[in-house]
Amino acid sequence: MSLLSPERTYQIVSSIVNCERLDDLLDLLGAEINALGVADGYLVNMRDATGNYLTCLKIRYPAEFQNLERSYLGYKIPLDNGQLNARTMATREIVRVNPGNASDEENTILNYWKIQEMVALPLCLPEAAGVNPIGVLVLLNQGTAIPEDAIAKVQAIINLFHASLSRWLRLSHLELLHDEATAAVAENKRLLQFLDDMNSLTSVDKIYELFAAELFRQMPFDLASFCLVENDRLQIGKAIAAKPKFEPVCEKWEHHLRQTPYPLDPTASGLVYVLLRDEAMVFPDFQEIRHLPLAGYDKKSLSILGTARTLFITPIRHHKKPIGVFALYSLENKVELSDADLHLLGHLSSFLGTAITNSKLYATSQAQVLEIRHLNEMLEEKVDALATQASTDQLTGLLNFRAFEQELDKLLDLAAFSGAQEPLALALIDIDHFKRFNDTNGHAAGNDILAALACEIGKHTRQSDKACRYGGEEFVLILPKCGQVGAVQLAERIRSSIEARTFDTCAGQRSITISVGYTVYRPGDDRHSLFNRADQALYQAKESGRNRVCSL
Repeated sequence: MSLLSPERTYQIVSSIVNCERLDDLLDLLGAEINALGVADGYLVNMRDATGNYLTCLKIRYPAEFQNLERSYLGYKIPLDNGQLNARTMATREIVRVNPGNASDEENTILNYWKIQEMVALPLCLPEAAGVNPIGVLVLLNQGTAIPEDAIAKVQAIINLFHASLSRWLRLSHLELLHDEATAAVAENKRLLQFLDDMNSLTSVDKIYELFAAELFRQMPFDLASFCLVENDRLQIGKAIAAKPKFEPVCEKWEHHLRQTPYPLDPTASGLVYVLLRDEAMVFPDFQEIRHLPLAGYDKKSLSILGTARTLFITPIRHHKKPIGVFALYSLENKVELSDADLHLLGHLSSFLGTAITNSKLYATSQAQVLEIRHLNEMLEEKVDALATQASTDQLTGLLNFRAFEQELDKLLDLAAFSGAQEPLALALIDIDHFKRFNDTNGHAAGNDILAALACEIGKHTRQSDKACRYGGEEFVLILPKCGQVGAVQLAERIRSSIEARTFDTCAGQRSITISVGYTVYRPGDDRHSLFNRADQALYQAKESGRNRVCSL
């Protein structure tokens, strides 16, 4: 015997159809569980986009703990910890946990929330063998064990919600991927702008100045020097002071470096040592090690600087190979460099190497810019593909439920604005006895029929018409600039063409019929009123014997 009356089932399904977001659907599910009164609380945990975790998307704790609900909403539950949710997902079976069979961790949860029993139900259809659950519904009870008949009622509710929950969850995952791809495009554009700015400087000196100015803004160093390998020597490119008061010592120091390029011998200077080892070096306070032996070239250089404190030296890299070094010096105060600072400086050294090389090799610069732009175009194409995927039914290639609602809302606004001068019709198509067809021929053959029907519909509709798969075996046609006469003619053409032909399926050639209900826009109609009339017309077609077209 059915656990829910036909009237109650119809009410719930009608409410499910009217949900416009996943949150709305979860609120409705929660309300139905509350109405059953079988437990003191519940959690709805849904699989995330990675498939490795469940995320708590809906929660209701027992009364004394309800002020903590917002704290636990969004909590991620790993699927490899062997606990209640993980076991339910793995076995696809209802799992009961009480003080007599709970693990240590589960006992802690029971005691903390003052719960006597937790019952976890997989969010899947019992007859769908081999299909992974999309999540877990956990019932929390502070009293005695929840009766089996009560759990059966909850399962009946889950069965009604499952298809819509699955679709909305997939859509939310696609929207997340869309957002990530959009963010990647934006980040790539920012990188492209930075590289374009650097590459626009054809003077290496200007690159040094721009680079040093940026570092001085971020870190309190007083001098910067840039050296490149040329003719088997490490030669000074430029020395730059952060403030005017350091310019005299900077000029003297740069003059000395120009007069004495360093041989590529690691014992000649710390700068050469960093270059050849391709590793950065930091001296937190040079004054503390000034008494130690120094390489010959460094003695004179550092004596000019006099009060050098913090020294940072890192390779300038191009294509991951050192082509020079840049160094930062503080002359008055120590500079504390965090791991994040060192990480940033390491990345900037590669950017600097690229900018220097590009200023000398313009052709290389252009190739790199084109490559980055190509990457940007690829990411934009992925965003477009994700957007299409988020609005398209994968089996039929038609618009999906979400896209149907968006298109219908737009055309309703246009019809309302025109004062009903622009006719608009809506037709619902349903395959007759489709469940019987699937039971007889298998779901794979049913999928072949759905795809073939979508193709047949496309042969008869205009480019401006919007064909959508509403769900299951139901299709919807949004027909702009189409009145009563045009709608019935189109519906009859589609119905008669389906009746007259056979379709190739994996079970062989099969025939089907369809029923069609349609209606036309009336002033004051919204999405729900227009759809409900078309749905009632479809119901009339079914009740009148199927394989026919009815209007309302």
